[in-house]
Amino acid sequence: MRQITLSSLIRITCLPVGHVILVLFFVILAGCASKEPVAISIAEPVPESSPQYEELKNEILRLEKIIADKDELIRNQKMQQQSQAHALRETNKEATRTQVKLHRLATKPSTASAIAEVEASLEHLKQANTSSFDQILQTQAQRLLETATSFYSKDQYAAAMNHIAQANNFIALISDQNRKKVTHVDHFQLEFHVPIRLRTIKNAFLRKEPNPHGVILSTVKKGSILTAIANQGPWLRVQVDRKLGWVLHTMLERETSGNP
Repeated sequence: MRQITLSSLIRITCLPVGHVILVLFFVILAGCASKEPVAISIAEPVPESSPQYEELKNEILRLEKIIADKDELIRNQKMQQQSQAHALRETNKEATRTQVKLHRLATKPSTASAIAEVEASLEHLKQANTSSFDQILQTQAQRLLETATSFYSKDQYAAAMNHIAQANNFIALISDQNRKKVTHVDHFQLEFHVPIRLRTIKNAFLRKEPNPHGVILSTVKKGSILTAIANQGPWLRVQVDRKLGWVLHTMLERETSGNP
């Protein structure tokens, strides 16, 4: 702001009153214009840390740790299941190769003895109170036995023993109750020698994989007719409406009217 000296003030007082007022007005206006605006800073209040806030923070950290531990446990279990499944597949492959070697060496007496054992097992199952699912598997074993007997009559002992081995797989599944549980992990699939017509006893999910968490392809309505072509644990691989998938055996019963 421009300072007013004594000599300047004397000269101003010599002017008329109106001029003096006008000069003072411009001097004051010039002084106000030269001042820079002053920035006013407002300090934000800092929130105080209350005991409730600290307790909530600690609880969140605890829950996050629990979730992280659970995720790690699930990952480890999945890795163990994959390792067990791989070992089971390798064991099944080795067992299959061994059976093939034995079948090639099959003789007439050994084949006749194997056929007699399957006949006795099936006769025992017929006298037992079996479920609808067991009857489906029993039918497969019976058809395989009939085919094996036919090969035996033609002196084709290796082929006969191959069918006898398949029949024994179905008989073992009927006898093993644990393999029918939904939670049971079974990677051994049994192909049906003869497709079987079935009927749904309630609305059922057609799943992409044979497990309760498999992707749902569609919902099969109660009373629908479908064809079973394979089995894996408690699941049946079926064909319905030009779709292939897996249905839990408790949702199905035999369709006797058109069953071969």
